[in-house]
Amino acid sequence: MSRLLTMSAGAILALTSVASAAPAAPATQPLKISKECSQFSGDTPSFCTITESNLEAIPVGTKILYYGPVIANPLFSSSAAVIAVGNGDSAVGYCVVYDTAKPPLGTCAFHAGSGTLAGFQAIVKVTVDDKQIWHWDGDYLLGATQAAK
Repeated sequence: MSRLLTMSAGAILALTSVASAAPAAPATQPLKISKECSQFSGDTPSFCTITESNLEAIPVGTKILYYGPVIANPLFSSSAAVIAVGNGDSAVGYCVVYDTAKPPLGTCAFHAGSGTLAGFQAIVKVTVDDKQIWHWDGDYLLGATQAAK
């Protein structure tokens, strides 16, 4: 019996040390972006322009290009989205916005990037205020070290 307890304790200790040696998941950072969409036409692509950003790699003036709708639905819009900083710096993802909600709300998820946005991943909640400024609030990971403002 004591031999069984010793073996069990040894196995638990071994599993604990393996688990603690596993790398921790990377820490996400908060992402806050505001954008205005006065030039959004509904054509493919259409775009909005960033007016505020807490991420240096996505500066004010950056265009967000929307390619959609991906799914034709009267309740929500769905679009492939590209954050186009310029000079090959970009990120790609997908947005779904529940347009018939009052006010509209949605989610965008970004899964890849290039240049200064290499390794960019983000999930943001999409909202719009009464001045028609759209807001993205969520978290991001960035492969290259980029400081938030």
